[in-house]
Amino acid sequence: MGESPDVTRSIVSGSRSLQGSYGKRGICTSVRNTLGVKKDLRSSPNAGDRGEVIVVGASAAGLYAASRLAQAGRKVRVLEAREELDPARRSLIVTHHFRHQVNGQAQGCIRNEIRRFELFTDGRSAEITLRKPDLIIERARLIPALARESEGAGATLSFATKFLGMAPNSGGVRLKIEKSGFCDELHAQQVIGADGATSRVARAAGWPPVETVPLVQALVRLPKDYRQDTTRVWFVPDDTPYFYWLIPESADRGALGIIGEGSGEQTKRRIELFLEKKGLTPLEWQGARIPVYRGWVPVRRRFGRGEVFLVGDAAAQVKVSTVGGIVTGFRGAQGVTDALLGNGAGGALRALRRELGTHWLIRRALHRFRQEHYSRLVDLLNAGARSSLSEINRDESARLLWNVCLRQPRLALLGLRGLLMGKQSVLGWLNF
Repeated sequence: MGESPDVTRSIVSGSRSLQGSYGKRGICTSVRNTLGVKKDLRSSPNAGDRGEVIVVGASAAGLYAASRLAQAGRKVRVLEAREELDPARRSLIVTHHFRHQVNGQAQGCIRNEIRRFELFTDGRSAEITLRKPDLIIERARLIPALARESEGAGATLSFATKFLGMAPNSGGVRLKIEKSGFCDELHAQQVIGADGATSRVARAAGWPPVETVPLVQALVRLPKDYRQDTTRVWFVPDDTPYFYWLIPESADRGALGIIGEGSGEQTKRRIELFLEKKGLTPLEWQGARIPVYRGWVPVRRRFGRGEVFLVGDAAAQVKVSTVGGIVTGFRGAQGVTDALLGNGAGGALRALRRELGTHWLIRRALHRFRQEHYSRLVDLLNAGARSSLSEINRDESARLLWNVCLRQPRLALLGLRGLLMGKQSVLGWLNF
């Protein structure tokens, strides 16, 4: 596991996301039919199969959408800039809801189950036991499994195919692509942008760019007394407004990571110091630029006579409290495919919007916390609050937040005052 040196440097410098790599060649030298597309589809925007959906980006959310559409009988083509499906490795933690979203092939990416969390801050600690385990998955296994599933359902994957831009035409959307240095065109009525936080599809269709933050992980040997079913979280607000984590992917290896702000270089330096403090040696490095949710991104736009949709990181469908995006990206893809299939996307997308909004409120409050506030937070985790955290997972944030506040009202006051009054004023209100 880990990145090649070139990819690691790009993560640290923040030059681009891991998703949506478009290669060094940006100039097309001529036009030819490199994809084996039927001539009638290329010769006229009004010809060809107008039911085809083009997905730009073989990301997890993009392949999930392609599979669902193909299973429903839609003609689907996935465009991927890379020459082969070789996604960067990264260990991820997801809730058990993931099991209900994917089939047997994708479930093969599960590496470990997490049954408890240990929270640390300023010499204090708290333990939370999960009724249903979290899952450690490997991104490099998940994406190929989703690709096999989508191809098995009838979708076509076109590799080494770079999306360069698009324009409306009389039949829908005309996409300009490059394959092996040669330009070509495709036509479709619907296009799905699944090409990551720096989505070219989103920019071409007029969506504003999304903010990103660096995520850096180091694979380490676990301490001998470390439990394989336990994730540790450290709140160190002087280093990051988010947190450090250590997630075991096996009995002897785990990923220690941090979400930072600003440059990837600064974030990597902070985790290096933290690793030294904990007596851990990095074996390999992983990382990415992760989108930050600041408010709902509408997922559909009319584009001439066609439609453009966004899913996953391209639409910032990420739980900003924990910066996790696999489950929510799948939910966004489900909403978009429901719309394309005429199944009604309103309910799924409204529920996702509420979920992401709740995580955004939690993050806004936590971003104001200092060390003493986190210490108070850990102290306030009574048996009732820990029971709620045990029973309800992070993908049901509104229900979770409501139950925690009912069982420990002072946590609600702590969060509210953190949200409304700022860092300097919170602590004075907590002396009750």
